[in-house]
Amino acid sequence: MDFIFPLFYFILTTGFMVVISKKSFGKCLPLAMLLVAFTYFFSQVIFKTFKIGFYLNILFAALFLVWLLISKIKRKDLSEFKKRFLSKGFYFFLVIYIGVFLFDLNRDFSMWDEFSHWGEMVKEMLRLDHFYSVSSSTLMAHKDYPPIVSLFELFFCNLSGGYQEAYLIRSIHLLSFSLFIPAICDCDVKFLKIKTFFKALLMMGIIFLTILLFDQHGIINTIYTDYLMAILVSYSLSLILLEKEPLSNFHLLNLSVACSFLVMTKQMGLPLYAMILFMFIFNVLIKNKFKIKKVFHKQKIFSVTKIVILLFIIPLSLWKGWDMYVNSLHLNAQFKLSDLKLSELGGIIKKTSGEQYQQQAAMNYMNAIKNNSMTTSIVSFNYLQCAILVFLLLYLIYLYRKKYFNKGQIALTALTLAFGFIGYAFVMLIMYVFSFGPVEGPNLASFNRYLPTYVLICMLFIVMLLIYIDSRDDKKSDSLKKYILIFCILILIQKPSFTTKITPQWKSSDESIFEYHAKKLMKKTKENSKIFLIAQNSTGEFQFFVKYYMNPRIVNRHRFNLPVANVDNYKEYFEQEIKNDMISFDYLYLAQIDDEFREKYQFLFSNSKVENEQLYKIKKNGNNFELILQK
Repeated sequence: MDFIFPLFYFILTTGFMVVISKKSFGKCLPLAMLLVAFTYFFSQVIFKTFKIGFYLNILFAALFLVWLLISKIKRKDLSEFKKRFLSKGFYFFLVIYIGVFLFDLNRDFSMWDEFSHWGEMVKEMLRLDHFYSVSSSTLMAHKDYPPIVSLFELFFCNLSGGYQEAYLIRSIHLLSFSLFIPAICDCDVKFLKIKTFFKALLMMGIIFLTILLFDQHGIINTIYTDYLMAILVSYSLSLILLEKEPLSNFHLLNLSVACSFLVMTKQMGLPLYAMILFMFIFNVLIKNKFKIKKVFHKQKIFSVTKIVILLFIIPLSLWKGWDMYVNSLHLNAQFKLSDLKLSELGGIIKKTSGEQYQQQAAMNYMNAIKNNSMTTSIVSFNYLQCAILVFLLLYLIYLYRKKYFNKGQIALTALTLAFGFIGYAFVMLIMYVFSFGPVEGPNLASFNRYLPTYVLICMLFIVMLLIYIDSRDDKKSDSLKKYILIFCILILIQKPSFTTKITPQWKSSDESIFEYHAKKLMKKTKENSKIFLIAQNSTGEFQFFVKYYMNPRIVNRHRFNLPVANVDNYKEYFEQEIKNDMISFDYLYLAQIDDEFREKYQFLFSNSKVENEQLYKIKKNGNNFELILQK
């Protein structure tokens, strides 16, 4: 079921979009995939349930079968439809789908954020049939994050038969790779050869290895949204540059949905969306030779209105609507525009104003921009060197394939990417200074994930241009050799450790220590239990990971690592700092303790032998409590 149902759904729903739009399968596929998440979103907003969205999506796919049946009964000529439907995009999608399915067959989570919030978000929406932001949600972090990627994962789980970590990772990989299909020529079906399928696999490999080249954080096989966001931007830029009819209804709808998905993926999507708008507006002006009157002629008022609605009003309304929703729930947002005091930035950099941690964050950031590598290759490139490489590749594309792009478009592309390099770096600077706080700011939390993301946008955009050029090039006889050469080069420049990232996972990982503790607690507690979990000498991973596995039970986010040094009176310390927190929970669980903990906090326990994995019922009596060992 987890193989057949998602495959059939995306083929059927894309087929119906081919019928409506009269475009090829590959052109319609990204739109069909992105829209399913918005069906869920509006289903929740309007009907307060995701079920209506699920049935609407299934209905949309079923309409294709109805249309086929009616067409057969009426004996319509389907030759043109078959040409559009059974085109290169269809077969490339099959290759991608099977490849992703096998690669992620039993893949499971491996990174902190997957357990702390990304996976938990989907779990909570499955449980509650509501957004994970509501008060009844037990999500411990980032309730303010936009939900669109999690909604796509939720629908994929619904199609596949329930929640599995492999389904979430598979859905992200499938969507990411499918966004490259429109760059492929989708005009004929006379190509069904082993050679072509081999080329499709090579293309997947080249895309995968390109992402690996900037994957310093090791998140390519996770459900982190950074790389999907980068691919969305690359896809949007390619739509603008490669589309022959930039004001057609289908193109504008495609771009609108992509931009809306982007701003609802992550807060950082907003400035990247602004970059897309910049390129779109000036691309239209270039194609109209900067004759503004021609663009705004009376006959084109309707076109201008479409642009405003689809590319400005809809994405910004979705972004603002989610922001208002989060504010209405009084959630603590990590990134607030009100926190960004740009007037103070100059003084912070000069160390004449601001907090000391802000000055340190600014200094560390500027040093990292100059010195930190953006790549995982044998030869490292910093942010500036990556920019030079991008513009060099862009110039070579123009120099050797002028017939596909005019000079103005390439100049605009270079200018857009240049503004992006500067703007993205500036936005990340102000985020580290004003939004990340006194610990994560100076430490440049996830710097090696955030900054390479923009470089990846540029490199994947160039990959899309190369695929587009190859699919339309008259000299195709040696194109397979070129793909093999590029594939081999990308492998050779990688560090040897990259092999762990390209290995399929066909067998589930062994049970982790966190899953072990979660199963133990689930046997002895109810779903609505609140458990005060102590894990001495940990950094919080027990809290988030164990919580994830035994959701919806609640654990303490703080006070998990009780001090065993530099305290004069432990009883007094406990009474003043810990007691009020602990008595609001139902249980105390000792996941991981040491001899010092036993010595300093023995007064809490009536039993003389305090051990790991002991569970205590917290029996409240006014302001006091008693710990009763559960056996």
